[in-house]
Amino acid sequence: MVFWTIAIALTVLACAALYYAAAGRAVNAGAGDASDPVAAHHRLQLSELEADIAAGRLGDAEGVAAKAELAREVLRLRGETKGSVSGRPGRTVVALSVGAVAIIALATYAAMGNPELPSEPLVGRTNLPDGMTLDQAVARVEQQLMVTPDDLRGWMVLAPIYMQAGRFAEAEKAYRRILELSPPTADAESDLAEAILMQNGGVVSGEPLALLQSAAARDPTHVRSRFYLASDAMRTGDFAAAKTKWEELVAMAPDEATWLEAAQQGLAAAEQGLAGGAAPTVDEAAIRSMVEGLDARLKSDGGSIEEWTQLVRARLVLNETGAAQLAYDAAIVAYPDAAQRAELDALARGANLKGVDG
Repeated sequence: MVFWTIAIALTVLACAALYYAAAGRAVNAGAGDASDPVAAHHRLQLSELEADIAAGRLGDAEGVAAKAELAREVLRLRGETKGSVSGRPGRTVVALSVGAVAIIALATYAAMGNPELPSEPLVGRTNLPDGMTLDQAVARVEQQLMVTPDDLRGWMVLAPIYMQAGRFAEAEKAYRRILELSPPTADAESDLAEAILMQNGGVVSGEPLALLQSAAARDPTHVRSRFYLASDAMRTGDFAAAKTKWEELVAMAPDEATWLEAAQQGLAAAEQGLAGGAAPTVDEAAIRSMVEGLDARLKSDGGSIEEWTQLVRARLVLNETGAAQLAYDAAIVAYPDAAQRAELDALARGANLKGVDG
């Protein structure tokens, strides 16, 4: 109700201003003749204009504009003279016209508008303006965040772009800001851990380890943090702890889980390490198998936009740009609404993948 009160009040003020400007005001003026000093003044101005044009002091375009302005002034004075006699019908027409515009505007918004719809800042828009590169868009968002550093959505858009571009220190800053501005989640803590460990050469120790442990405790079904923790236990040679963690992952995995095979290989490696043999690591082949399984399931059965984003990111990590493009194309078909693809589109632009606009 507050919105409509303000909207109606502003509409009334705007219509009043339009009416005042358009209706004109009657003045006492003569029709003007050869002896009229006002008419003589206008003739003098016209002569001066023509002299300036002839002398080159005014160009053709400027001369035409000046003459047009002088003509408008003459017509205005003549209209005011007529308005002193027949002004009321003109005012009636203007009033009706302005009123009709106000009614149509309010009725159209009532039928099609939505005052509850939130605004969409630049950082949330997925289509770049014509001629603007991703780097320019990122710089623009960064400048905006300097003015409004509490814009959570802005940091959420920038953080994955920084990660994809290898700007891990900036990604760390962005993810820290996200955790400051919103309640902590397992995903947010894992994201920050990844940004830090990428700066540390992939070593999960110190703060990244604490963040991943917190994420796993916060969400017992959070797969990503548990994979990191199991892999780190393997790296440090704590095969007993690694075996427990891999078993937990295998136990929580549904039959169609794309990461189940990788977890099973990790469990086998931990058991081999406990038996005293040379424990193989969860290698790229297992990761590739997990990615292929995710790809096949999404293309056959569909999935969430988060899963499509995960697939595209995994393809890019494996340096499979062509497969990443195919996955992105399929994601666009599955989710044609760009508003749902904000993170995915940002990831794709950072990798120079082509979108629907080519």
